[in-house]
Amino acid sequence: MKKNLMVLILLCVLILSGCSEGVGNDNKFSVSGDVEKSQEETHVLTLSMRVPETLNPLRNREETVDTILKLIFQPLIAFDGADKPCPSVAESWSFSEDGLTLSLQLRSDITWQNGSPLTADDVAFSIDTIQGATEDSVYKKVMDYVSTYHKTGQYSIDISFRTPFSKNLAALEFPIISKAYYQGQSDPKSEVNLSPMGSGPYAMKSYSVASEMILTANPSYAGQKPAIDTVSVRTTGGAETDVYAFNQGMTDILVTDAVDTGRYADEGGADVYQFVSGQYDFIGFNFHRSLFQDKNMRQAVDYALPKKAIYDNVYLQYAQLTNTPVSPSSWLYEENVAPFEYDGDMAATLLKNAGWIDKNGDGRLEKDGENGEEQLHVTILANQENGARKQIATKLRDELTLLGFDVSLDLQPFDQYQEKFLNGDFDLIVGGWQISPVTNLYDFFGSGGSMNYIGYEDEQMDALLLAANQAVGEGETLLAYSSLQKRIAEELPYISIAFRKKAMLTSVRVGGEIVPTEEDIFYSISQWTFDSDKE
Repeated sequence: MKKNLMVLILLCVLILSGCSEGVGNDNKFSVSGDVEKSQEETHVLTLSMRVPETLNPLRNREETVDTILKLIFQPLIAFDGADKPCPSVAESWSFSEDGLTLSLQLRSDITWQNGSPLTADDVAFSIDTIQGATEDSVYKKVMDYVSTYHKTGQYSIDISFRTPFSKNLAALEFPIISKAYYQGQSDPKSEVNLSPMGSGPYAMKSYSVASEMILTANPSYAGQKPAIDTVSVRTTGGAETDVYAFNQGMTDILVTDAVDTGRYADEGGADVYQFVSGQYDFIGFNFHRSLFQDKNMRQAVDYALPKKAIYDNVYLQYAQLTNTPVSPSSWLYEENVAPFEYDGDMAATLLKNAGWIDKNGDGRLEKDGENGEEQLHVTILANQENGARKQIATKLRDELTLLGFDVSLDLQPFDQYQEKFLNGDFDLIVGGWQISPVTNLYDFFGSGGSMNYIGYEDEQMDALLLAANQAVGEGETLLAYSSLQKRIAEELPYISIAFRKKAMLTSVRVGGEIVPTEEDIFYSISQWTFDSDKE
């Protein structure tokens, strides 16, 4: 779980963003070209990260460094490509009846690189370390969920949560560090904190500050031994440097927005592996306007939205259309909801049923209201720096205009756009959220929810949101999220558009089973190989 995953992401630029069933290489395509490597480097995988302040994963504050440290440390609980929890350091677990306490059984065959066993003492110490880390450390948000722990044996521990929440498990995706090795090392830049010792697939062999880290396969790793024995991690100054290094053949991996893959891959040649990101795009209604309290009106707007055209022409097919704010790649996604496919005739019928007709033949719809004749006018808010949102807003404006709406586009710089959204100064908004494994949908749609800027209230929705939050166990959670998504799709507090895709580009010499996920791009790295026929 990342520190910023629960934060509102109203992006100023276009960001296009999959142990799990249904995850594999079906999303792979190739771009021609070869990347040359010296004979010495032929069997070394080269990656990149920013200059680290520390190499202690629980004190680290930098996301790219965290990505690399995942190769050295194992999480307490892992997540697969469908955001479903799966064993890692913990091999099994069970909840108390009230959902507040989780009893975990740890694997007894995991050892640290120095040969000592990984035990419940290390899990407890890791929680304590997170508790004492700075507020901007990558895993600090864990403590928003975890309250206490109680060791019940050498390889067992109970973890208690602050509130019953069906996604509390996702808070346990933090790396475990050795108590014996790290105890007393509060300075992030101490020698120990710059010499990581973990239990993961790789171990650090050497590190030249601000230059290069060399990793080698960890012989004591309890999982599948990596097929690639050596990894070189070079420090870079930023995203532009990462792109340059990849295109020059200096590194083997680049993660980017899927829409940019052709631009980045054309120069040097690459294989591209797409995966669904957590970036969720929607159109929101302002429920403080009586106009949108009428479900017929919300449904009419949904029928008028040309999602397929948006998928083809805005996202360039680098997205996955969705009917709910749950990712279609998630094990919790409910497919069996009634979608509102693009249908202008149905939209016109719903508007007529709601009393909106063109009385004077001017092509605009009117309705008799309490204060006389009312014109059907709406304003669509979008931030002008975001090309995708501008295009979606423009397409919706054009379709609503054809139906008889009087539509204005309100394109604002990001700061003003955000302020208007937060203050409810809009009719319709083209927006987005970053949805993570711990996202609480009550925040968005619950009465008084902390991010319910649209002003939506519905007692039945509140009950379903609470039921989904408090569900205990896989079956109960799946059923609760199914019922919730059906209600969201029917009620339309948002019109769900898509989850964007990201892509991982690899040099063409890298092969094997490559399965990046939003939470861990190196999810399947033990199965990566060098394709000899490409070298």
